[in-house]
Amino acid sequence: MRNNYIEILNNKVEIPIIQRDYAQGRTDHKTNKIRKDFLDVLFDFICKKQSDPKLEIELDFIYGFNEKDDNNSITFVPIDGQQRLTTLWLLYWFVSVKENISEDSTAFLANFLYETRHSTTEFYRNLILFRPDFSQQTIDKEITNQSWYFETWNYDPSILAMLVVLKDIESRYEKLDIDSVWDIISDSPFYFYKLDMNKVGLTDDLYIKMNSRGKPLTEFEYFKAGFTEIISEPAQRKRFEESIDGIWIDSVWHIIFESGSTEDNDIALMVDNSFLNLFNFITSMLSFKKDLKDHNDVRYKNTVESAELLRTIYTDPENQNFLFDTLDAICKQEQENPMFWNTIFYTDKNEFESTKTRLFFQQKEINLLKRCLLSLSDSKGLSLPEQILLSACFIHLKTPSNTFHDQIRTLRNLVVNSENELRETVLGACFDEAEHFIKYGDLKIFKTFKTDQIEEEKDKKEYIRQIPANKMILQKLEDSDLLRGSISLFPLSEDFKNRAKKFLELFDEHDSVSDFNVKSNLLLSFGDYSQGNGSLTNLMSGHSRIIRKFLTTPGYDKTHFHEKTRPVILQCLDFFITNPTASSQQNIEQAITDYSADPKDWKYYFMKYSSFREDSNQGYYFFWEGNDYCIWKMKERQFNGWHWDPYLREIADSKRINNVSLENYGARLVFSHNRKKILISSTPNGFFFENGMTNRAANTLLDTLVQNKTIESNGEYIVPQTDEKFDLLDRIQLLEQVLSRITQNA
Repeated sequence: MRNNYIEILNNKVEIPIIQRDYAQGRTDHKTNKIRKDFLDVLFDFICKKQSDPKLEIELDFIYGFNEKDDNNSITFVPIDGQQRLTTLWLLYWFVSVKENISEDSTAFLANFLYETRHSTTEFYRNLILFRPDFSQQTIDKEITNQSWYFETWNYDPSILAMLVVLKDIESRYEKLDIDSVWDIISDSPFYFYKLDMNKVGLTDDLYIKMNSRGKPLTEFEYFKAGFTEIISEPAQRKRFEESIDGIWIDSVWHIIFESGSTEDNDIALMVDNSFLNLFNFITSMLSFKKDLKDHNDVRYKNTVESAELLRTIYTDPENQNFLFDTLDAICKQEQENPMFWNTIFYTDKNEFESTKTRLFFQQKEINLLKRCLLSLSDSKGLSLPEQILLSACFIHLKTPSNTFHDQIRTLRNLVVNSENELRETVLGACFDEAEHFIKYGDLKIFKTFKTDQIEEEKDKKEYIRQIPANKMILQKLEDSDLLRGSISLFPLSEDFKNRAKKFLELFDEHDSVSDFNVKSNLLLSFGDYSQGNGSLTNLMSGHSRIIRKFLTTPGYDKTHFHEKTRPVILQCLDFFITNPTASSQQNIEQAITDYSADPKDWKYYFMKYSSFREDSNQGYYFFWEGNDYCIWKMKERQFNGWHWDPYLREIADSKRINNVSLENYGARLVFSHNRKKILISSTPNGFFFENGMTNRAANTLLDTLVQNKTIESNGEYIVPQTDEKFDLLDRIQLLEQVLSRITQNA
C-alpha cells in the first residue's frame, strides 16, 4: 500500500527494541556520505516542489507489523525503514518548531515512538514538548543545554546521531530561500510503499535480511535480534531485553568513553563490538567450564562462527543466570566503585602497595575489563593468564571476598609461573579452580597449575600466618620483575626479611639488565652459580626473561638451582648484609686481584673479560668434557647457530693484536704475518698452532715458533698449570705476548 509520511503517522509508529540504533547521524566517513545523500534528496525535492506544488517523491518500501492493543488501536512496528522514518520525523519536527506551527497541525509527530532503549524514548517525549528559542546556539547545543537533557544521554548512540542530523538539517534550512517550508511539506509529499508483513505471512526473521538502506547489520545487531529467541522463560527474556539496551550497554559506553579510545572512531559501533567482546569472553568461559563444543568438536569463538553452540549454551537457565549475574555485577562495580581496577593491580614497580598486585603482561593495562572490551577479538587479545585473572575478578564482583587482594595475588603467582601447564585443554579446570578459590579461599583446590608453585603458595601463606610483619617485604619481593611471584630462591627462615631487602637493593630489576655484567660477575666472585641444561651450561644473559627463568625454579634441571645458584646468591646477600658499606665493583675487583696469586679457573676469565658474555643471547655455553678452557659461547642454544671460543673471541675483538680474525661457527683464530698464516685453537692445557696455508713447506712461521721453543714440535703451546690442571698465568695474556713478539721481530 502506498502511503505518505503523515498517513503512516496517523497511527502510532514504534521503533522496536529488536531494531538497531539510529545510525544516519554517525560520524564515520561512510555514514556521513549516506546522511548527506539522503538530506540532499529531501532538500533538493523541497526546492523543486516550491515551483511545482503537485510534485511527490517516493522513498522506497518499508516493512513491518501492525499490532492492536486492547482498545483496537493500531501500532505499526517497522522492521525495515527505521532510518528514513526517523530522519523525516526530525525534519518535520525542526521545521514545525522553527516556523512556530500549531500543535494541532503537528499532533501526528507524537505518534512516533522509540523503544530501542529507555533513554531514547525519554528523549523523544521531551523533544515533542520542547520549543527552542533559536538563540545564538546551534539546535544541538540548545537541546543539550536544557535541564531535561540528562548527561548520561551522551552515551546513547541514537540520541547523539539525532543531534548530528538536526544540526545538519538546521544548516541546510538556513540556506533555503523559502518563506515557509511547512507549507511545502504539510501535505506530506513523501511516499512509501508500506508492506504489512502480517498479511503476507512473513516473520520478523526478515529483519535479518532487510536492514535500513545503506548499511549492513553489525554482528551486535544480529546478536540482539536473535539472542532473545533462545530464552524461553518470559522473566529471563524480559531481564535480557531491558538490560541489553539499558544498564549493560550504558556501562560499556561509559567505560569506552572514559578510556579516551573514541577519537576518530565510530563510537556506537565501537561500543557494540566491545560489548560483544565481553559477551564472547563470558560465553567462552562457560564453554570451557562446562566442556561444551559444537558438532565439529570446536569450542565457542563468537556469535557468528559459533551460533549453534551459542544456542546450546544458553538454552540452560543456569548459564543464562551466570551471564546475566556477571554483567549485572560489572555494571554495579562501574557505578559504585569505578576505581576498582586501580585498587587491585599496578604495573610500575614504583607504585607498589601491599593491597595491590603487580601485572607483568605485555599490554601494560591494569583494567582487565577494558582490555577485554577493546582487545579480545584482535591481535592484542587476552592471554590465558589474563583470562583466568579476569574471570576471578568477575567472581569476586558477584560474590565479594574479604581477602580478595591476597587471593588475586596468589592467583597471579600461579598463572604467571605455570607457563608450561596452561593450555586450552585445561582452561576449564583453571576457571573452576580459580572460582572455588575466590569463593572459599582453599589452596587445596589447585591441581592444574605448576605443582612447585602451588606448594610455594601454601608455604608462603603459613609463613605470613606465623610472621605477619614480613608480609609486605614478601609481597614486594614477589613483585620484582625478576621473580614475578616465584621466590623459591629464598628460604622462609629468620633471615628472610634481610635477604629480601638486600636482594631488591643489589639486584634491582632494571639495573640487573642494564648492568648485567657487573651483577653476574658479582655472583661469580662468590662461586659457580651456573645451571646445567642437558649438555649445555647456563650463566644467564642480560635479558630480563632469561634472568627471571634462571632465578625462579627452572622447568628443566632443578638440581643445580638448589645446589649451586641458591647457595651462591644467599652467600652474596649475607656478605652485603654483614658488610653494608661494601660495593659490588670493589668485590669483583678484589676477586680478580686474588686470582693473581691463585690458579685461574673459568670464573676468572668471565669476570675479567666482558667479551665472554657478549652475544650469548640466552646465556648458554658448552664446556668440552667439563674443561674450563675448551668452551663454546653459544649465540642461541643450537650448535647450528653462531658459536665461538670465548678465549679466541676476546683476542680477536680486543684489537690489541693486529692481523687476527675469527669466523662465527666455532672457527679457529687466524693469525697472518708476512704472508704467512697460522690457525690457533684452545686446548685444556694451552693452545694448538697449525698451518693455515696450502703449502705447509712455505709456512716458516711455524718452524720458527718450534725452533725458539715457543710451541712444541706437535704445535702445542703449553700454559703453566697446577696439578689440578688450572692455569697459573692468564692464558689470554700469554697468547697475546706470543703473537706480539712475532710482529715485533719481523
